[in-house]
Amino acid sequence: MLPEEPVVTDRESVILSDAERRYLRRKFKDSLAVTRNILHPHNQLRRFVKRQSTQAKQFADETVQIAKKNAPIIGAIGVSAILIAARGPISRWISKLRNSKTKTPPSK
Repeated sequence: MLPEEPVVTDRESVILSDAERRYLRRKFKDSLAVTRNILHPHNQLRRFVKRQSTQAKQFADETVQIAKKNAPIIGAIGVSAILIAARGPISRWISKLRNSKTKTPPSK
């Protein structure tokens, strides 16, 4: 035996459709509020900054790891760069030293 369909009057049908309409409207407004919140420029900027800072931190961590692994090479390159940049002042200093040693003090 199949259950009989409930008899719905016109008034009950209108009440049910109004309730369904109110439910769907409330659901739509909630999803619209969520969408507006997501698309608000302030929130988009906040998410962008968070994403970029996360990527920057990750990049910095990777760079630190690479630097730790290659510390001797980086040190040698740094010392070489300093010596190349300072070769002029070092040459002048050595020349002054040589000149001061070769000059003899005047005899009395």
